[in-house]
Amino acid sequence: MLLETKKLTKTFGGIVANSNIDFHIDEGEIVAIIGPNGSGKTTFYNLLTGITKSSAGEIFFEGRNITGFRPDRITQLGICRSFQNIRLFGNMTVRENLIVARHCRGSAGILAALLGTAKKKREDAENAVVTERLLEYVGLLDKAEWRAGNLPYGMQRRLEIARALATEPKLLLLDEPAAGMNPNEKEKLLQLIRKLSRDGYSVILIEHAMQVVMNVAERVVVFDHGEKIADGTPAEVRNNPLVVDAYLGKGGAREWSSCSI
Repeated sequence: MLLETKKLTKTFGGIVANSNIDFHIDEGEIVAIIGPNGSGKTTFYNLLTGITKSSAGEIFFEGRNITGFRPDRITQLGICRSFQNIRLFGNMTVRENLIVARHCRGSAGILAALLGTAKKKREDAENAVVTERLLEYVGLLDKAEWRAGNLPYGMQRRLEIARALATEPKLLLLDEPAAGMNPNEKEKLLQLIRKLSRDGYSVILIEHAMQVVMNVAERVVVFDHGEKIADGTPAEVRNNPLVVDAYLGKGGAREWSSCSI
């Protein structure tokens, strides 16, 4: 088991955003988290990445209790996320966006950079190699010198994933990666997520596009009103009355019924 939460809870005043969430993901597994807006999905991500501190419960990563760890320490351990709203450096090139992301793995400080020490030069050379490999991995090598802000939307999403990969994660948290994509872009995203899993990365994705969820997730977890109400294969969740009532009954039933599994 790569990551596990036990009774994870977060309250804001009298509002319970997450209530006693038991969750787990294994190495190389793809798990989708779905649920209506306001069901606690983003808060759960914030807890896993240390952006928000839990009110109760525990988080374990590779068997280690990481509850309360700072975001930078969690990233160094191997957990990285993308955001619903793209957060690239639009005026930098595609390549430069990845080089910036590599800094969290560097040990040479500002003084080493100013002096141009041998250690800093070695890190720069290594970062250049890793950057090239990642650009090829996500299909953006031919766009390396483009300004990130000039990339088509689907490519910007792939660059965000590449930037997350630059931190050398074991677990990727993707927040609505298919939002705003056309069918062709979604298909390329599905191929990339499957490749990540084949290559040993674990992936959690929050996603409203049911076709994406049904076609890529090995397991689906459903949140409603801050609670986990279902956890199973896409087929099991698709036929769960609680899910149909709590999530799909709020405008998604037609899309859900048309999804292939």
